[in-house]
Amino acid sequence: MRSAVLVIAGALTVPLSGCASTINPDDAAKSVAAIVSRQTKFTPTDITCPSGVPAEVGVEFDCAFTGPEGKEYTAHVKVTKVQDGEAEFYVVSGPR
Repeated sequence: MRSAVLVIAGALTVPLSGCASTINPDDAAKSVAAIVSRQTKFTPTDITCPSGVPAEVGVEFDCAFTGPEGKEYTAHVKVTKVQDGEAEFYVVSGPR
């Protein structure tokens, strides 16, 4: 039996926390779920993203989630744009 493997890449935008200085981890998690679902038709569970991530272009961070067959996945996120209280990300995801 073959294992399901998700490997995705795409862009997403999320609102920033507070004074537009950090990425809101809950919003980042929702956005990662949306892009994974949109590209793979699989809805990831247990998504966690770190708190305190600076909202600055070039900053990178990882979110973790449970994918198909209960396997652990990582979504590597890079901030590509920060403007008007929102951050745009580029996301690449795959199994850990």
